[in-house]
Amino acid sequence: MKPWISQQRLAVLGSGSCFPGRSLSNQDLLQKLEDRLGWTGRARALAVARQLQVHSRYVVRDFEKRVEGPRVGDSNPDLAGRALRFALREAGLQVNQLGYLIGHTATPHHPLPSNISQVAVDLGYHGPFCEFRQACTGFVNALIFAAALLQTPGSAPIAIVGSETGSVFLDPERTQGDDGQLVNLMQMGDGAGAIILSPGQPGGPWIERIYHGQRSSSCQPGLLMKRGGSAHPSLEEYQVCEFHHHFGLVRESGELLLRAGAAAAAEFGLDLEKVSHFLPHQANGRIDQLLRPFLPAKSKVLVQADRVGNTGSAAIWLALDESRRALQPGQTIWVLGAEATRGMFGGFHYGCD
Repeated sequence: MKPWISQQRLAVLGSGSCFPGRSLSNQDLLQKLEDRLGWTGRARALAVARQLQVHSRYVVRDFEKRVEGPRVGDSNPDLAGRALRFALREAGLQVNQLGYLIGHTATPHHPLPSNISQVAVDLGYHGPFCEFRQACTGFVNALIFAAALLQTPGSAPIAIVGSETGSVFLDPERTQGDDGQLVNLMQMGDGAGAIILSPGQPGGPWIERIYHGQRSSSCQPGLLMKRGGSAHPSLEEYQVCEFHHHFGLVRESGELLLRAGAAAAAEFGLDLEKVSHFLPHQANGRIDQLLRPFLPAKSKVLVQADRVGNTGSAAIWLALDESRRALQPGQTIWVLGAEATRGMFGGFHYGCD
């Protein structure tokens, strides 16, 4: 089936980013594990990091214990709230001038109540909110939901915040014998990104040409969390809920999904030769090499994952917040989101008049 598409234009009023603590280089991270947990495996870990081209990341935990939660002040709602405050500041808005607050994350602070409900409490927001429990394409479903709300006459601005704190879903001891968990350790990072949108208006930055599709029939799940849901509520087998990667499937489906996102431009009649920048899901620091063969030669692929890791649901908003500030007049960004859990892809076109 063709992807869902919308020609609707939304105005971007502000955006914001939040990373926890200080940046940890690969060497810093491994030294922590060795000093505090007696961990071994440095050579294997560095080999994985070289393949991924992830050199540093931010995490919400201190690795004082094999299993631990986020440090005080760096919970998932804390990060989301700080990112939202930065976006509100750029937009020149108070939180209760928002008409709706939308969150999306795969690593909430609690299964219930929703992560975004705590953000609303922390910021003193009194309006309606909702949350998508989704990973790397949560941003596009949140955007579609916001776009529909913003068609209502007199709509107030809407905030979207994507946040991820996946570092706590890892027992470092499991990386000793499980290559998948070792990749999780070296690939992933924590953070939150926010954006504030209003109905389209002349001038200023905008988002348009929103698209979303899926290839679940041809893409088996490459990422899943087996425990903690109603199918497997017991955690007896593991001390911590953990993400499982099937890397062969991720590689196979990743390129397919990114290509689908590039092809979606044709549904809008958009000439990719006229797009100056491409922003793919920040799976790793080599994502530009994967995309380069089927993108215009003169275009630039935006990469942030080499410095912050794969931040999952937060990745697109974090990378957009950074890259949009460096755009020159007339330059635009085509976003290529992809998610390995069920073969989903989606994105949008960003620019500034």
